[in-house]
Amino acid sequence: MSAFNQRITRIKGLSEKRRLPRLGKIRLGIKKKSSKTGAEYPAEVPYFVVPDEVQKVYGDKPTEIDVMFPLDDIDAVFPVSYKYYGSGKGLKCNGDGEIAYCADEKTKEVIEKKCPCNLLEEGKCKQSGTLRVILQKINVGGVYQITTSSFNSIVDLASGIDYVKALIGRVAMVPLKLRRVETETHHEEKKQTHYTLQVVMDANIDAINQLRGDTIRVLEHTSRIA
Repeated sequence: MSAFNQRITRIKGLSEKRRLPRLGKIRLGIKKKSSKTGAEYPAEVPYFVVPDEVQKVYGDKPTEIDVMFPLDDIDAVFPVSYKYYGSGKGLKCNGDGEIAYCADEKTKEVIEKKCPCNLLEEGKCKQSGTLRVILQKINVGGVYQITTSSFNSIVDLASGIDYVKALIGRVAMVPLKLRRVETETHHEEKKQTHYTLQVVMDANIDAINQLRGDTIRVLEHTSRIA
């Protein structure tokens, strides 16, 4: 019975796992109904579709909001991968362009396969980026999540994050602007207008120098959160 007297307070593989607390979602489109079939379909809009508490500060159709990243790890605040959901609920396959981990429909086990596969060519699998940001004028107790499958948004967001890190030495807890930007794209020789995401820093050299001076202290603090 002496073994049961040992104090156990953690489960290996579980107790060390963490998630950023999510306060809500910000969407980039709305659902519309087809006049012919009556079926719903997603439609892009030029503004952020925000929860009620965000509307109270920014209005019901904001095109720019103030954000900060809670951590300095881009893989934590902006993970990007190929995702396939299938016909049912839940993620069925997740890949990085070389290797994918998929749920086997028969055995329900996770298997490893080459990525990308024919699902990407068929349009069933898509690139997906999940942005996790603090809205400091709303609530700093957690993050809001924005998901995008836009190639241009994924590239522009990652580029903006890297640019800020190059200027200041970090991206964590830096006041930034997240914007919907009208962008002209070309697909299959057709010109289209989309509203992509960009993250920018609106600061002069004095503000940048002040932020640089706080970098060591902020990184030490956010590393404890991570």
